[in-house]
Amino acid sequence: MVCCGLTVRAMTEIRDFSKQRKDISFRVDEDVFHAARGIPAEVLMAFASKFSSMDTNATVDQQLEAFRSMLDVVLLPDSLARFNERMRDRANPIEIDQVEDIVTWLMEQYGLRPTELPSSSQDGPPDPVPGITSMASTPAEVSISASSPSIAS
Repeated sequence: MVCCGLTVRAMTEIRDFSKQRKDISFRVDEDVFHAARGIPAEVLMAFASKFSSMDTNATVDQQLEAFRSMLDVVLLPDSLARFNERMRDRANPIEIDQVEDIVTWLMEQYGLRPTELPSSSQDGPPDPVPGITSMASTPAEVSISASSPSIAS
């Protein structure tokens, strides 16, 4: 650009949206499982869309599908295969209460805010499956906000 006989160069500032990502791994007994360092935006949006409409009357199958889908989204292929094997292994199982704790922890690692988990009620009907009470009375919620560490930068 020329101004008053001087050549002025426009300063171009490039905004850097790169992100430092940490390794996300966890142990269950002797097995170490590895999760993706980040969740691709399209995958996260599809997951959130699928489960944000889950109502308070979600069936046990729907709740288990939500857990399985979260693991499918984040666990790396080898870890996912081993995790699924362990969920079926009677001799060396990963139990449902462990799965629930792991999914909650994983969501926190990605800056997602899992739904508040209510305590079991003595007045209500018995739980259909041990460890499922946390989602039986609350809808699935995935909160994506600008303040989430995985979104902002």
